[in-house]
Amino acid sequence: MAVDMTTSTTTTPMGSSTCADGTAQPPVTKKMRRAGGFGATCEVSGLGSAKLPTASSVKASELASLLDLLYAKAGVHEDATETEVAALLGADGYNLVTRLSGALAVAPQSPSESLDVSDVGLSSDDDGCVPSTQGDRFVPCSSVRVDDDAISIERDLCAVPDMAPEPVDLTLPVVDAPVVPDVSRPVPGVSNAAAEPVAYKADTEIALSRIFELGKVAKVAHPEISPMAPYDGPGVVTMTGFGELGRFGNQVLQYAFLRCYAAKHGNLEIQVPSWVGASLFGLNNPEVKRPFPAVVESRDTKANSTFTSDFIDYIKASNAGMDVPELSECILDADQPRPAANVDVWGWFQWHTRAYAPYKTLIQNTFTPVPAVAEPLRAAFDKSLRCRGGVKRTVVGLHLRLGDYKTIAASSFGYCAPTSWYLEWLAKVWPTLENPVLCVASDDLEAVLRDFAEYNPITSEAAGLELPESFRGKGAGFFPDWYMLTQCDVLAISNSTFSFTACMANTRPGARFYRAHYAHRMEEIAPWNADPIVHRDVSALSTLQVLYNTQGAAALARNVLYELPYYGVRSVLMKGVLGVRAARAKAVAAV
Repeated sequence: MAVDMTTSTTTTPMGSSTCADGTAQPPVTKKMRRAGGFGATCEVSGLGSAKLPTASSVKASELASLLDLLYAKAGVHEDATETEVAALLGADGYNLVTRLSGALAVAPQSPSESLDVSDVGLSSDDDGCVPSTQGDRFVPCSSVRVDDDAISIERDLCAVPDMAPEPVDLTLPVVDAPVVPDVSRPVPGVSNAAAEPVAYKADTEIALSRIFELGKVAKVAHPEISPMAPYDGPGVVTMTGFGELGRFGNQVLQYAFLRCYAAKHGNLEIQVPSWVGASLFGLNNPEVKRPFPAVVESRDTKANSTFTSDFIDYIKASNAGMDVPELSECILDADQPRPAANVDVWGWFQWHTRAYAPYKTLIQNTFTPVPAVAEPLRAAFDKSLRCRGGVKRTVVGLHLRLGDYKTIAASSFGYCAPTSWYLEWLAKVWPTLENPVLCVASDDLEAVLRDFAEYNPITSEAAGLELPESFRGKGAGFFPDWYMLTQCDVLAISNSTFSFTACMANTRPGARFYRAHYAHRMEEIAPWNADPIVHRDVSALSTLQVLYNTQGAAALARNVLYELPYYGVRSVLMKGVLGVRAARAKAVAAV
């Protein structure tokens, strides 16, 4: 849905009036219509005379379809007036869709200018492809520039309104005295028996297919209970959004935080939705029984997500009328008071591991596979790698993430280290090792096996690492790779939580770890004193330089022409969806 710009007789978007502060106010009667109905270029306030780029364009028909889905999710019907739309979306959401509709209205219509971006990936978690439809295209408001501020996603796509909520009291209640966690006791809720496996969910919050599921939470047993209702049962900590914010590596870090949080308080009961890790590691946590007040990780922390701050704002705004405290890294420190019990936690928790180091034993015990999973994996690993050919070997492992990172260069974490960096490092390390053998894991095994052929690389599949039959069809085929990395004597990884958590789980005496760094190539790391993800400056020059250094000139051109603009469109849509959901939550809370 979008505004019929051709019938507007005013200079403000959507035919609205303007207040003294410059914000657009909706009129009373003007009708809305679907975005797909645009057919002609016209003047729009703030955009009309701008020169429109063509090289960095994407199809408006795709954006229009996504906007239609957004409106449908928000409950906006086809004949809604602008006043009704503003009431549903709120002022911020109303202004956002006004700008997006204006951008659609001025999109060039000539079929000859259309660019095929059907094969453009959208995110680090995107397993699908972009629909290949023909038609109109959306274009950023400024052409792509190669200067010190060229790649500013929100400005280049049309400025979007600030959706930060009203300030809230972020002070956590001080309870009791400082607590030093006892990590010598058995891990509560951990079983040696493998539970019935549940299917692994690969799609997460930044997959295109899940944009309209942002903020989704698990079903609770008693949703009719208010989060603020009294609770007198045993202390609990829940994460209703567990499994929605990242794939396996992110889930490991989030569960590690919950385990540490529970131990810090005094072994709270953890309640999370069912996930594949429960059966792999023997975690017997109940599912969430009732809503609790929300707490969210501090916005000062970073994550390998493209909308961390927007999501934190959304969680706060959607809990209208309630304080939503922010959790900082120091909350797990020994000299801090016990954290609050009976809360629902939100966040990625990719904290510097100095925060988790006091809980190292607890975390490594938590993520030890159950015997039914570990024993066949260990037997195959020892036969094919550790004792290959009847000789004790030094196992060198590589994890190369070569696929999805190529499409998210505008993010602070998405750089794709080339195989040449690992080859240079391996040439130096290999001669110093006793009877080395190489194992590899990658999302592009064909390229890795080809480039490292002289080292006779072995994959987990070739080594015979397999999960029990009960995991067949559950989407857990990634786990043999993760387990293999946890057993290496020397391990070089990508900028990925998947392989970083494998480093954390590795208990080999004297093991050494290295990571591809966008500026330093391969550098040695200490997994329990490092950031799980390396973040970089996202200025234009930095982005272009990293692209050129890691992927070459052809990839640089592709990103400038296709990937970066499409990445920006998706970012705007995400912000819009979160704005709509927050507005609806506020409206419900006000009733």
